Amino acid sequence: MTPEIWISVGGVVISALTAFIVSSMKIGEYKNKVDTLETTIGKDEHAGMRKTMGDCKTEVDKLLEFKTSATKFIDSNIYKNNSPLDLTDFGKKLVKDSGFETIFETTKDDLADKLLKEKNPKTKYDTQEMARALLDELTEYPAFQPIKKYAFEHGNDVTQILRAGAILLRDYYLKKHPEITDATGY
Repeated sequence: MTPEIWISVGGVVISALTAFIVSSMKIGEYKNKVDTLETTIGKDEHAGMRKTMGDCKTEVDKLLEFKTSATKFIDSNIYKNNSPLDLTDFGKKLVKDSGFETIFETTKDDLADKLLKEKNPKTKYDTQEMARALLDELTEYPAFQPIKKYAFEHGNDVTQILRAGAILLRDYYLKKHPEITDATGY
């Protein structure tokens, strides 16, 4: 081998060693930062982060409370305040005029199967609440697209229409499942 090759090989070896040493030092720095973070979590220097997380939780709780209040307000227009829930005249009109009633006739078995598979209610109350929850989740259900169009054209809320329709699903499901005979289901 000529001296030029030895010099080139030596340069490559020195470069590789230098890169290895620098990389090892950087990895060591990051490992040290992680180790330090693990030992200081929960100490005063992170109090600001804990406060911020607490503030976020408080705000999320407020939003959930607002959502619950808004849902109760919306529901007061479509449900009579008795047990089991029944539709008001407005709720009945909404179900009929929106086309939900007609669509439900062709999709009720599929919806009842979804209610069983996804929610599996055990009591009459569970059936009612889980039917409402299921329909809240199904705004993109293909059969409900005409209801969305109706809601847009008439200034209604599609969720309100579906929540009214949940009473039809509840009643149909309970007819299909006579084993749910009382409030406890046991």
